[in-house]
Amino acid sequence: MPIGTIHWLPQRSSKISRKFILTAGRLRLIILISALFLTGIAALFFHIGIINETTQLTDNRQSELILYRGELYQLSERVMNLRSQLEEITTREKQVLVAGAGLNIDLSELIPQDAPINEPPGNDMFRYIDDLEMEIMLLERLADAELMAYDSLVRFLMGKDSELARIPSIWPVDGIFVSSFGPRIDPFTGAVRIHKGIDLACIAGSPIYAPADGVIIFVGWTGGWGLNIVIRHSDRISTRYAHCSAACTVIGQEVNRGDLIGRVGSTGRSVAPHLHYEVLIDGVQVDPEDYILREGSDSAIF
Repeated sequence: MPIGTIHWLPQRSSKISRKFILTAGRLRLIILISALFLTGIAALFFHIGIINETTQLTDNRQSELILYRGELYQLSERVMNLRSQLEEITTREKQVLVAGAGLNIDLSELIPQDAPINEPPGNDMFRYIDDLEMEIMLLERLADAELMAYDSLVRFLMGKDSELARIPSIWPVDGIFVSSFGPRIDPFTGAVRIHKGIDLACIAGSPIYAPADGVIIFVGWTGGWGLNIVIRHSDRISTRYAHCSAACTVIGQEVNRGDLIGRVGSTGRSVAPHLHYEVLIDGVQVDPEDYILREGSDSAIF
């Protein structure tokens, strides 16, 4: 049943006018189509919104990942710097040990040992990073404290230069260790005797170096020692070099650590070219190995 009529009148007279009869069915159809169109438009905008939100979430996650990488990179840099500090501590320890020859200084325990392996991070990445950063901060403070302690020790030792320079601390020759201090079988008699020094086998003519600063107080021949040299390093410490083939110093001459003082030979009570080396404290022979810094039993430190 018609409920109205719609006339379409063209602007040009050449066009034919048209008439559209509006019925209830057609009106419902128009309303349905309009509703579907509007619903489609709304659904389209909703879908676009979801896409934008997903894109935003993706961008946020990418930003978080970039932030994580930045945090981990900074922590990695700090770990590398901390490792460098600890390596510097190790180097300074070796330097102090060399400078403090005969002082029996052992600072190795001050260097942190290998840290336990951390558990892998869970879902809370920021919490893991915070914990790791706190641990590194404590290690950094420890390393700084140890470096300050070493600096204080070095300053103390620098004030003891003259004393340290007079402690025999290097191999007097570059030779092979063949006999230690203490009881041994005498190569001439076969009896057990106390060996009051150490023997270092060398090629005849090898140079003998002063192991510390001092003054030559004896150069000459003495019984089984053959041609021997004695250096007084301090009021308490002196050293002897026996079986020399030649002396390169004279009595009263001042020498420094590393100076040439003689040549290896086989004079006196000797079966082959070697140096018999003694360290005396208050005139009594002690084990020279206690005063020698070295990397191996048969290598010189210089």
